[in-house]
Amino acid sequence: MGTGHIFSFFRMRLRAGTPRIAGTIHGRSDMEYRQNFRALEAFEAVSRHLSVSAAAVELGVTQSAISHQLRLLSDLVGERLLQKQGRGIALTEAGDRLARKLQPAFAEIVRSVGDAIGGTRHVVRLAICSSFGPAWLVPRLAGFYATKPAFDLQVCMYARDPELTDAVADAFVTTLPTEKGFEAVLLWAEKLVPVVAQTADGATEPALITTDLQPGRHGADWKAYAALSGRDMARDGRWLFASHYLIALEMVKAGLGAALVPDFLAARELEAGTIRQLHDAALPTHEDYHLCVKESRRGEPAIDALIRWFKSQLPRQARSHGNGGPPAK
Repeated sequence: MGTGHIFSFFRMRLRAGTPRIAGTIHGRSDMEYRQNFRALEAFEAVSRHLSVSAAAVELGVTQSAISHQLRLLSDLVGERLLQKQGRGIALTEAGDRLARKLQPAFAEIVRSVGDAIGGTRHVVRLAICSSFGPAWLVPRLAGFYATKPAFDLQVCMYARDPELTDAVADAFVTTLPTEKGFEAVLLWAEKLVPVVAQTADGATEPALITTDLQPGRHGADWKAYAALSGRDMARDGRWLFASHYLIALEMVKAGLGAALVPDFLAARELEAGTIRQLHDAALPTHEDYHLCVKESRRGEPAIDALIRWFKSQLPRQARSHGNGGPPAK
């Protein structure tokens, strides 16, 4: 059952209706908002697409019908919710606040109706960062699908930690597991290891590649490593820069110099012999990777299955302590 059909079903139930005790929201009775459910539905669709035409297609109505509902809602809440931006539209501050509340609420309605009347598949959207996804998750996906052939996992990669909300994904692998109302499972305690190409000349010091690009912080990763390891990493020459660990690793493989990259990212290349570890010490970043899901959705079968699978991938010692990362030596 598609989103449009679910809401058509929901609207019919609303029209059939049962008596409700009305409260007030900003001076309006909550019944006014219930009776104008279509206006909320139209705005929620527009807020996702930032397009009236796309929202109209999704809901199976005309653009003029969408525009009418948007005007109605704006009058109802007493706020301007949308504004023109170039040739398109954008949310106002009030519109953005409302969209952040409505999008997960409508997503929950879709799930609730699907659970009640059936017809939904186990589709879970997993948001995961650009280094952890390719290096940690992808090598394990064959095993995941082998044990869960009917499970639809949509992997969405991001460069920066997204907001933890149903509007973005159903589950998140993030280094910022501090959102209230979310359960966090530690997957990996990140450490940076210094690596260089296997073919690099051991007689000369390699150029240093840094991922700290902020002015005044150039080479902060290597300076922290020097303080930890007691090695003199001072450089008279220029730094080489990379915005992401993935790029830094490719620069290492190309023989451009040495870089500090996460241990899980370097593992396959170290095993293959294309790179080698420059020194034994590893630098903790304290930006550890966690699987985060809403506590209110913890009991959903698909979410529960995903959490169980992630936990099964943790080292045995970490599992027994509810902790991620490599086992202590």
